[in-house]
Amino acid sequence: MKIINRILFVSLLAGIIMSTGCGDTAAPQAQPNQPAAVESADVKPAEVKTETGGSNVSLPGGIQINTGEGGTKVNLPGIEVKTEGDKSTVNMPGITVTSDGANSNVDMGGVKVNTDGTNSNVTVGDMKIDVKDGESNIQVPATATATGN
Repeated sequence: MKIINRILFVSLLAGIIMSTGCGDTAAPQAQPNQPAAVESADVKPAEVKTETGGSNVSLPGGIQINTGEGGTKVNLPGIEVKTEGDKSTVNMPGITVTSDGANSNVDMGGVKVNTDGTNSNVTVGDMKIDVKDGESNIQVPATATATGN
């Protein structure tokens, strides 16, 4: 079950990254009868520093990668990824994903997913879904009025 939870966690993370995309959209192309746009000349070159037990990489556009004996940290504009041992954290605007061994949590504002080994719960607004020891429980809030024809 731990392997399935990890596969689900990685699949969810990959889906989030694919759906949100990475980086800026492609630059608009110049029209054939217009001169090409001139890019800014103040772009810093890539910078790589290697120290005992780790390295730091800085790339243009605010991208930083830090590795060391304790873990790895990646900063992209608006996205931060940290790993340390079997712990990891991904922060994106409106989304936080944390993992610690078999435990993982995903927080997307109104949607929260928590797993604890073989148990998990999902909260979507006022609706809750709990799975414990193979048994599931769904709690849906009662509505004040019902309409229908």
